Amino acid sequence: MRAQRVVAATAAVGLVSICCAASISVGSALPGSISNVEAPAPGSGQTAGIGKQDGSQAGGKVEPSRTSLGKAAAAKSSKLRTREAFSVSEKQSSVTLRVGTFNVRTARADDGRSWLSRASDVAREIASRSPGVLAVQELGPGRADGSTGTTTGHLRQTVSLERSLKKVVGDDRYQLVRTTPYVKPGTNHGTQGARILYDTRKFKLLSHCPEKTGSKSYNPSCSMNLPLRSSDSESLRRSAAYAKFQDRKTGSRFWVVSVHLDDRHSSSLSTEKSYNALRGAQARAVYLKVNGLRKAGEKIIYAGDFNSWQTNRAGDAPREYLIRQGFQDTATAASTRINIKYPTVNHYDTTLAAKPIRLDVVMIKGSKRVLRYENVMKRVDSSRPSDHNLVISDVRL
Repeated sequence: MRAQRVVAATAAVGLVSICCAASISVGSALPGSISNVEAPAPGSGQTAGIGKQDGSQAGGKVEPSRTSLGKAAAAKSSKLRTREAFSVSEKQSSVTLRVGTFNVRTARADDGRSWLSRASDVAREIASRSPGVLAVQELGPGRADGSTGTTTGHLRQTVSLERSLKKVVGDDRYQLVRTTPYVKPGTNHGTQGARILYDTRKFKLLSHCPEKTGSKSYNPSCSMNLPLRSSDSESLRRSAAYAKFQDRKTGSRFWVVSVHLDDRHSSSLSTEKSYNALRGAQARAVYLKVNGLRKAGEKIIYAGDFNSWQTNRAGDAPREYLIRQGFQDTATAASTRINIKYPTVNHYDTTLAAKPIRLDVVMIKGSKRVLRYENVMKRVDSSRPSDHNLVISDVRL
């Protein structure tokens, strides 16, 4: 999806350029008293993040799952993605989890920096904060070189991130829940870039998330289609990802959601309200799905690129809906907040101005405490790995 320039303005301010392939308006500072911690975390070499549609329409043939990996790596990867059975009962002790969200920008983007030239930078950015679980957006199952057509004989963008992380951290601890398409090749469908990355040393994948349907390298497992307006084309249909995990030490179980909500905006207030309502409906649909699957006491981490912000004159429906369902926004609930006064979208700009535009959000339902929030970035940076920043939160379950 190509970038749209939008001129939606709030009553308090003029126009500002927005994210994820759109332009965004902003108002005054976020409601409430929020402290700003601008210094980077000790030992951090902060850089920034990314965004846009993954361009992963399923078309043409698809390669057999993981054929590009060596036999040993493929066997291990397959084992990690197989549902694991457990006899241990869940413990009631607290779990501290580092969770985050990162829109890594689609390989289809044509903006001067290819995915293959950025993949190692994205991997280093992730590794610098060592998340336990990470919601990822715009990481499509299409070709890593950004070309359209068959993936047979070509590296997927999803697999390329796993490989880049392996080179950076020195092992294959980081795995994606899914790497293949969610829909059958040839289906008229929009972005399939919502993915979930996790540290296999710390967490076990409990959800059954097969990569294939028979011999075909696609499967709808651990994903769902988001709603559209009745007048929208199926080419705008987006997929969300979800999965259940268990902490290897404590046995605590929790769900993770990765979403990339509709990115359209308009200078027309009535149209902007329609898009805002759609994003709210999308957030609601995913929550109802996961809430219907979870057992009593299981927490939900809901993260992603909401393409929404608190000072939008049309509203911030996704966040408002989730708060009504008992979720906490980690940016406002955290005891320590780093770089909160800066936007989470950067457009690859070398210098970022202080604007409270948080399109990338980490929310949690059922946590005991939110310890820390970080918008991972440098104010001045000429080599940002993505057009969005990595966002990290430390939560106590």
